[in-house]
Amino acid sequence: METTSNYYNNSTDNGQNNNPLKKWVILLGILAGVFFATTLYFGFFAKPVMNVQYTKVANSNMELQAELDSLLAEHERTKAQYGNLSDQLSEKDSIIMANAAQIEELINSQADYRKIKKQLARLQNISQEYVKEMDKLYQENQALKEENTLVKADLEQERQDKETIQKSNEELSAKISGAAVYKAYNIRSAGYMIKNKGVEEPTEKANRVKRIKTTFILGENSLIEAGPVNIYCRIAVPGTGKVLTMGSGNTYSFVHNGQRLQYSAKSVVNYDNQAQTVTMNWDLMSDDKAVKGKYVVQIFTDDQFLGESYFTLK
Repeated sequence: METTSNYYNNSTDNGQNNNPLKKWVILLGILAGVFFATTLYFGFFAKPVMNVQYTKVANSNMELQAELDSLLAEHERTKAQYGNLSDQLSEKDSIIMANAAQIEELINSQADYRKIKKQLARLQNISQEYVKEMDKLYQENQALKEENTLVKADLEQERQDKETIQKSNEELSAKISGAAVYKAYNIRSAGYMIKNKGVEEPTEKANRVKRIKTTFILGENSLIEAGPVNIYCRIAVPGTGKVLTMGSGNTYSFVHNGQRLQYSAKSVVNYDNQAQTVTMNWDLMSDDKAVKGKYVVQIFTDDQFLGESYFTLK
């Protein structure tokens, strides 16, 4: 009886120790405990830590982006303020924009905060150099503008002075031209008969006239260049308008104001700027007779009309 009882007990113990289901139940219980503990940790402890870290990174990125945006906005304001001058620093502007794009990529990729701050500091220095160079260009441009203004003012004053001098010279030249002319005084003309031994005697009788004589004083004038001057005498026949002349054609003619005129007598006077008496004669041919009426005698040089006189034959 005792032996049978021991056998039964041993068989029962061995069956309990070798049960595979019990082992799996224990293993699953352990895994469930680990899972529960892990879930409890991440649910109540790890999650707040991750949220704080995420928020910190996001805030840092926003700060960096805001700093970059502020820097770029200031750069654009500087360019707008200086207008076309910014075109002269286009290379520097390209460097700034390239660095800004690189920093933008670093911010978006959530790169190291200190690396991005270092890049921003470098960009800030480049921007400050840009502003200094722009100020220098502006000052130089202002100096050039002031210099140009002074130069223009000097040129304008010089132009006005030249115009004033030119006007004065023209007025003086006009005065000189007006004064540098020949003048004839005391122009007198008359008919003369020729007596024995060539003695002249004035007469008003047409049938006795053998010579028409004109005398005048060519006045003094220091403004005229000294030298020979041609003087022409034109005697108009009463009632006909014809001019007494020694021949036809251009031989006994001269040009005055673009018009060719016949002359009755010509004299070449050696003018020495002093007053001198000039006498010009027209002698009738032996078989010619003077006509009655009023004669008009005109005196010319090559360039001027000196005056006229009248006499009447009966």
